[in-house]
Amino acid sequence: MEDRLASAPGDGQCLLQKAECLLALGRRDEALASAASAEAHAGENAAALDAVGEFLVHAHAHLEALRIYDRAVAMAPRSAVLLGKRAVLHRVLGNFELAARDYEAVLALSPVDAEALKGLAELLTQTAERNCIAAMEAALQDAPPRSRQAATLHFGLAKSYEDLGDHAASWRHVSAANRLERAAIAYDPRIDRAVIERIIAGFPDTEPVRSDTTGERPIFILGLPRTGTTLVERIIGCHSQVHAAGELTALSEAIGIAVKHASPQSRDWLGYASALGALDGGPIAREYLARARAHRGVRPRFCDKSTANFFYCALILRAFPHAHIVHLTRHPLAACYAIYKTRFEGTFPFSYDLEELGDFYVGYRRLMAHWHRVLPGRILDVAYEDVVRSFEPTLRGLLEHLELPFEEACLEFHANPDATMTASAVQVRQPLYDSSLELWRNYAGELVSLRARLAGAGIPLE
Repeated sequence: MEDRLASAPGDGQCLLQKAECLLALGRRDEALASAASAEAHAGENAAALDAVGEFLVHAHAHLEALRIYDRAVAMAPRSAVLLGKRAVLHRVLGNFELAARDYEAVLALSPVDAEALKGLAELLTQTAERNCIAAMEAALQDAPPRSRQAATLHFGLAKSYEDLGDHAASWRHVSAANRLERAAIAYDPRIDRAVIERIIAGFPDTEPVRSDTTGERPIFILGLPRTGTTLVERIIGCHSQVHAAGELTALSEAIGIAVKHASPQSRDWLGYASALGALDGGPIAREYLARARAHRGVRPRFCDKSTANFFYCALILRAFPHAHIVHLTRHPLAACYAIYKTRFEGTFPFSYDLEELGDFYVGYRRLMAHWHRVLPGRILDVAYEDVVRSFEPTLRGLLEHLELPFEEACLEFHANPDATMTASAVQVRQPLYDSSLELWRNYAGELVSLRARLAGAGIPLE
């Protein structure tokens, strides 16, 4: 790579490959410098700028990425692709009016663009006077019946009809959307169930408190998606001592490397799960810190909000004996409905079928109950309902658990300007509201089978 750049210092593709490698090594400043060099050599090439912008988004340098896309759109103002990417960035950064303007510009070029229509519907509460329903219904008529565009439009229509209080129409569309998504993915729910059983078997006894070799006290926020994890991350991220690092992949990557060294024959998810119980925390901690370095900020503490880290609670505490684990909970049916109505990009394959969702939820609850048994007193459960209905007392209890002093800034979480990439990007920039807590009850009839599955597993539902 260096040889190529010595002879062709303006090779933008090579500069971005170098940036990717530097970022993976935790050398963030050097990675961004390499991306800046790629930008400098892009000239008036909008496609080259797009490539730089995509890297900057990957590096969580969202403001810099926005500046790049401003340049690219100025060069190619009729590019629906560039406008759409800039709209997503505006949404991530909380610039909702500008995001709406870009989506509208996309629709002026392509009136049936599914992502733009869904994006507009999600930015604003749809009303009888202002909504995208007619446009989405028309686009749905033109979309191939089993296409990604059709699924996108069904999700957008479900959200729109729910805003308008037409719950029958909303359910019809969310069900159609999930059928299409489920048909498009390869997923065997039996493997997830077996994985959870193997993890439980691998940690049969109470975990001892181990010696700390890192001096680090990371905060891990985990649980199922749509249970308030992003909200709590942003609240904690307002504290002067905590940097919100977002959804890091560092822990699963570090554990994966440890499994490969300890058990080379573990080639699939089941083998991986079987190997976890024998792992030592030291190598995991070192690899995790190296991979997280580019994202951890300069404040004394940082939080990692990768929700699926609930698979690894014991390993977190083997690696970081002074870590704090915050587990977000929510009413089971409220959580499952919120998951079911959300489209996740490439994650949570269990979420698109109610039976499979119920089975996964039962397994997740079983695993978390096990962690509480073998890690007594080391995981703090925080109910989303308590955050919403009793915010300040819950916040004070949370900060006390995290060994942090109370700060008024945490009460103003909705003013936090940090970017957020999650499905909650719009909601977490608003003051607390409780209208979503009981939303699932509008679909009680449609959730009967899910309720029976959860109740049959002994999960309290009232």
